[in-house]
Amino acid sequence: MIGRERELARLRRTVDRDPGVPPNLVLHGDPGVGKTVLLDAGVRYAREQGLRVLGGTGYESEAQLAFAGLHQLFAPVLGHLDRVDPFHRQVLRRVLGFEPGPVPDRLAISVASLAVLVEVAREGPLLIAVEDAHWVDHPTREVMMFLLLRLAPHDIRALFARRPLTSGERVTPGIAVLEVGPLPEQDAGALLDELHPGLPDAARRRVLLEAAGNPLALVELPHVVGTDALDLLPAGASPRTRLESTYATRVVALPTPLRTLLLQTALDGDRLENDALRPSALSPLDLVEVERLGLVTRDSTPSGLRFRHPLVRSAIVNTASPDEVRAAHAELAEAYRDAPERRVWHLAAAAAGPDEEVAAEIERAALSASLRGGSGLAVNALRRAAAVSTTAPAAAGRLHRAAELAEESGQLPLAHELLEEARRQLDDPTRSSTTRARIALVRDGDFSGARRLLAGADDDRALLTRLFAATYTGEPFTDDLAGAAPHTRLLHGVFTGTAGADELRAAFESLPADAAPGRVAELCRAAARLDVLHEHREHVRGLVRREVGQGAVTHAATGYWFTAHDHFLAGEWEQAEQAASTGLDLCVRHDLALPAQDLRCALGWLAAARGDTASAHEYSRAVEQWAEPRGSAAHLASSARNLALAALGEGDYEAAHAHGSRDRGTPWALLDAVEAAVRAGRREEARDRVAAADRAGFADRTPRLRLHVFASRALVADADADAVAGLRAALALPRVERWPFEQARVRLMLGELHRRRHRPGDARPELRRAGDVFRRVGATAWLRRAEQELRATGVAVATKPSTAELTAQQLEVAHLAASGLSNKEIGERLFLSPRTVSAHLYRIFPKLGITSRSALRDALAALG
Repeated sequence: MIGRERELARLRRTVDRDPGVPPNLVLHGDPGVGKTVLLDAGVRYAREQGLRVLGGTGYESEAQLAFAGLHQLFAPVLGHLDRVDPFHRQVLRRVLGFEPGPVPDRLAISVASLAVLVEVAREGPLLIAVEDAHWVDHPTREVMMFLLLRLAPHDIRALFARRPLTSGERVTPGIAVLEVGPLPEQDAGALLDELHPGLPDAARRRVLLEAAGNPLALVELPHVVGTDALDLLPAGASPRTRLESTYATRVVALPTPLRTLLLQTALDGDRLENDALRPSALSPLDLVEVERLGLVTRDSTPSGLRFRHPLVRSAIVNTASPDEVRAAHAELAEAYRDAPERRVWHLAAAAAGPDEEVAAEIERAALSASLRGGSGLAVNALRRAAAVSTTAPAAAGRLHRAAELAEESGQLPLAHELLEEARRQLDDPTRSSTTRARIALVRDGDFSGARRLLAGADDDRALLTRLFAATYTGEPFTDDLAGAAPHTRLLHGVFTGTAGADELRAAFESLPADAAPGRVAELCRAAARLDVLHEHREHVRGLVRREVGQGAVTHAATGYWFTAHDHFLAGEWEQAEQAASTGLDLCVRHDLALPAQDLRCALGWLAAARGDTASAHEYSRAVEQWAEPRGSAAHLASSARNLALAALGEGDYEAAHAHGSRDRGTPWALLDAVEAAVRAGRREEARDRVAAADRAGFADRTPRLRLHVFASRALVADADADAVAGLRAALALPRVERWPFEQARVRLMLGELHRRRHRPGDARPELRRAGDVFRRVGATAWLRRAEQELRATGVAVATKPSTAELTAQQLEVAHLAASGLSNKEIGERLFLSPRTVSAHLYRIFPKLGITSRSALRDALAALG
């Protein structure tokens, strides 16, 4: 291999896992530049070193099939599925189509995939190699990204090859990329002389000029120097164009029947490259002929064949007439009658003109795909259905539905484009206004703009969008619901306090199995409002599952917020953080500002409860800068609650009181505001807050809010005996154990009260139980308060450190933090965000029996 010493050295260092070299490498570059040759060289080197190689190739024809790439990856090692735990095995069997059942969420699939690869690597070092990674289906790419960032602890490495990165693509930290550029002029000349010795000087100069250092062009162009295939190309044509032209001259020379079969194979290329039993419609003699022409080559794919280069496939398609392409798609659509997801794409491509029967079939398949989690994949199909619709109203209707699904799947610019296409077919501002309003809300948080867009619209979708906006702005919802659907009236009742958990349970029970994700998300939001989200976790998981691939991304982002909220209340804070962080990354990728602020509020709440005051303030600053100019009262209230909670944990009661006083109407601010006011010496103000809550009937709204009201009443009681009775009554409420952090806070209040009454024997068990919960969930600041109170009762609190519960990564973070590195510096070393490092530290402190970063060094030294 000439001129690729640098790239080969980097490949070998990745395969060898050299110190300081990431265990992954993504090669990217122009077609023909040699990515495949380099990847093959890396695979050969790995095999020479005794590594097992798994992976596959991305195919354009499989890019729309969820988890087709994962099927390739695991096909050779299916027996290893029996070596992982039953849950992981079931997850992958469902994803790979071996077992019926709903598709699990992306995290479960990713973790199960890693578990299987770790089992494979136990038998020896492993390399994952993937060619044409840009054509790997989106769900598999998401799983692959998860895997690439978690190879370091295992004897696994990965090499990927893909088309060039675009200027707008974001490279994830922790993923190593290497651009494969053209060969330098001297190396290009040496390669040309090696491949085509004796080439006349004029031809040699022409080839070097036209090839521009592209190795594949150096291989192919000498065959067509001086022919029309090269001479008729415009000056400055790219090497890609020149290469495709050389392949095209070979294709057009084939007999028509062979070209027809080759076209079908190109349009359904996975059969040629990935099906050993029936690679294509081509006969053995046909394959010999196309191999002789350099269009296919022998390799290690299951069929033993593949197109020599992706440009061969495009040359085959581009040299066919539109009628020939449509006819080939029609043949393939017929062949895939039993595979609707494949059939719909071929059917759409086969349509030559308006055909309502075809349009209706495409629409049915697209909507079915959207209900199975393929909202994004359905958009293009509906657009094609509109193109072959026979009337303008039918076309406009399909484009409007496509725009709605594009909004659901986070493709907001595309949604606007589709609405414009629909307007050109049939100008119907009423139909488009709600979709435009929803885009304005989720992308920009533009509540006033959404209000103007919705003026005059009175269909259920418009009513629900106005109601959704009102939950953020706090404005009264005054629409007439006389003609509204039961679903709309139920949601309105929940948000105005006239409908409760029983009605909501009935609505969930009546949901069909293929309910639209938007309806499910609306009911889950109502469940969060009524504090019964834990009863509907399967529906929440379903929202997140729908995000896999190009599903209902907008609703999935909300689903991640629901998940984080539910895990937080249940005391499962690591899972809460993981859900909120994943959701926030999803929002950033798709420019979903409104749900992003919801998730920042959730992360701020978590940071405040842990005692990570700096992070809580950082999240609140970001939220308030966004929410203040938009008038989002809900976000401002959440920010104030988070800051009050952080200050309470630190014992800064004046600051907590100041933050709690910013919001007097939100029920969930009650307990924090009352505790802060009492401890800051403003008992009368605290009594006024409790009285207002009683007048508003807070205690009757949800069981958790009842716990808050009971505890708040106890804090403002005149006599200590009444306060003790009130706190005990709060702890005796049914199923308060569902909210461990809040229950532990009430126990801490009770223990503190007993201690002030000089009853240490009554105080100690409450304080111990509170401390145990704070330690378990990772509430470091609150644990410190509980331990201080215990010491005041005469108990020596042991602070013996232990790493038994620390993960390997947490232990590494602890050592780096103890050495004096900042969170940013630690993140750069471990390919983590500073936010993740901070969260790790606040999980580590309780496990080591410490409460601050400054104690890390001594705690770790005590371990020996």
